[in-house]
This record gives sequence, C-alpha cells and structure tokens, in this order.
Amino acid sequence: MLRFLLVLQALLVLPLTAAGVLENLPGPKNPTPLDKFILEGMKEVKVPGLAALILKEGKIFWAGYYGWANIEEKRPVTQDTLFQLASISKTVTACMIMQQVEQDKLNLDADINTYLPFKVRNPKYADQPITLRQLLCHTSGIRDNWKVLEDQWVKNGDFKLPLSQSLPAYLIEEGEFFSAKKSFYSWAPGTNNQYCNVAVALAAHVAEVKLKTAFENLCAQGIFKPLKMEGTGFLLASVDAKKVAMPYSYRKKSGSFKALGHHGYIDYPAGTLRASAPHLARFLMMFMGNGRLGEVRVLKPQTVEVMKAIQYPKLDKKQGISWYYTRMGGKQMIGHDGGDPGVTTQMLCQPEAGTGIIILMNGEPKKGSFEKNLPLRLLDHIN
Repeated sequence: MLRFLLVLQALLVLPLTAAGVLENLPGPKNPTPLDKFILEGMKEVKVPGLAALILKEGKIFWAGYYGWANIEEKRPVTQDTLFQLASISKTVTACMIMQQVEQDKLNLDADINTYLPFKVRNPKYADQPITLRQLLCHTSGIRDNWKVLEDQWVKNGDFKLPLSQSLPAYLIEEGEFFSAKKSFYSWAPGTNNQYCNVAVALAAHVAEVKLKTAFENLCAQGIFKPLKMEGTGFLLASVDAKKVAMPYSYRKKSGSFKALGHHGYIDYPAGTLRASAPHLARFLMMFMGNGRLGEVRVLKPQTVEVMKAIQYPKLDKKQGISWYYTRMGGKQMIGHDGGDPGVTTQMLCQPEAGTGIIILMNGEPKKGSFEKNLPLRLLDHIN
C-alpha cells in the first residue's frame, strides 16, 4: 500500500505533457467557428492560454478567453486574468511621459542631463546630447547588453534596485554594469535606429526624477486610475499575483510545458506591465479616441497626433513615439507587439475606423500559420 501511494505521489508531480494539457482546453461551452479556429491553433503552436478582444466604436465588440492561465493550479484564462504585456508596456510608459510633456514638465528635445542627477553620454560622442524623443524612438544610441540584462533577471519577484541605482550602474563609466562597447552603439544619437529597452527605462526615470514620484505611481495616477484599470501594474508587488498568467515554454524533447516564473528586470518600464485584456482595451480605446475614453481625457488630441506621427522618416518610416505602423489584411494599423520568455502579445488598431484587436498569450507560438492568421481572422470578424 505504501509503495502504491509513493508511486501515485510521484505521478502527480510529473510535468503534464503538452498533449494532455492541450487536449481539453477550457473555452466557450458552445464554440463558434472562430472559437474552434483559436482552440485548434493553440494546440498547433503549443500555447496553453490566450485572451483575444475585438474593439469597435469605443466598445469591446467581441471577447474570447481560452486555455490555462496556470496549468499546475488548473486556473483557466478569464476576463480577470493578468498577462505580462512585454513590449506593449512601452506604449503606456510613453503615454505617461507625454502627459508630462503636455504640462511643460518635460521637453522631448531637451538634453536628458538637464533632468538627471547623473550624466549620460555615449563615450564616443561626449559632446552630443541624448533626448527623450530619441529614447522613446530607439535612436539614442543606448544599447541592450543582453548578457548583463539577463544575468540580472530576478525570478518570481521584482528587480530589487530602483531605477535611480540600476541605470547609473549600466550607463555611466564607473558603473558596475557599464561597457563602452556594449552599453552604447558606435553611432551618434539621432543618426541611426536600434530597438532598445534600457533607453525606454531611462525615459521613465527622467520623468520620476523631474516629478519626484516613482514611475509606477505616475502611471497609476495618470493612466490606470482615470481609465479604471484597477489591478494593473508594472511590479508584481502592485498586482494580485494569483490572477497573473504563468509564462510557459514548450519543451519539444519532453513534450511538456515548463513554468518560467515571473521575472523582474533592470529595464522593467519597457516590459513588465501586467494587465487584463479588458483593461488593456480601455487604454487602447483611449488612444483610438484621440486621448479620451468616455468622459475621461488622458491625453490631448494633438498629443496623440504627435505620438502617431513618424518621428525619424529617414531612419524608420514605421515608427511614431513608441507606436509602430504595420500593414495587415491590406489595412494600415498602428500599435505594438511584445515578446518575452513565455509571453507573446499584440495590440493593433485603426483609429480612423474605430477598430482594434488585442491578443495576449502565456506561451511562445511554435512554427505554424496560427500567429500570423489569428489577427486577420479577428479583423475579418469585425465585418
């Protein structure tokens, strides 16, 4: 009897195979053709959980919640599930900064060293200033040193140091993580374009220094509270951890899913925002509404137009201020996507048509057509 119990206990702690997890994914009781397409696609690309929304004329037109937010806890994805948004976070960070620009508290084209207590310069171009516009548009010349960034990841917690300590350590010559070759590119600010997470984190820190308020509090006061995005936050400590979808990696060799945990980063303003799909929809509908959702105004219409405008047409003809243009199904759309270990996200809209889509996954789609075709199916569903 004892041997039987020990064997049973061992079986219970074995990782669930992907086939077992994906065979009976939670979903609608009476699935439509779109629901069936999504559920079959999740099986194909090995994604355990997914939330998708269609927005139309300032409202959620359609919503779908599928699979597992947490496999081990058998917690399904619901409208209350919080997903890590990865680089979609940058659009929220940029929104907060543009609120300060509106109030003349920050200047997009001023030298950031006029705000910071430490001096940031590319050592190769010590006489050339770096601006907020450059930080938000990835033209500053600051570089993501992935060895340092990944070495400093915190598993199942927030990064321990505030931006006021971690960023100088990365960006100034006497800093612990500084590298003349790997902290900066070899080109002058404003002359090239390379995607950079640390640059966006630095922009967030400029705001908190000027306003003397923590970055996440600025976002809560200026965006989350007025838009009624309760429970949304950049830090694990600021959200209900029991509602956060666990990021998963599919392991082909074992045919199973591995829970990756919730990471904290040096550059967290660029990627660790956690929000539910309906709450992210409120943010996107605000942007689509020229800065207004219902009776609440978060940004001035002219500010939204600035964010949508191509900032460096000679360097990147698709990039506004933390928003990107793309073509999908023959339509020009603006938004942002994101990817982190165990996380895949997409947020796109056509403001002039009043339509948008949101897709949040707690997995990394494997090879297949699903990731490409899902946005197209959602757009087709609007008509």
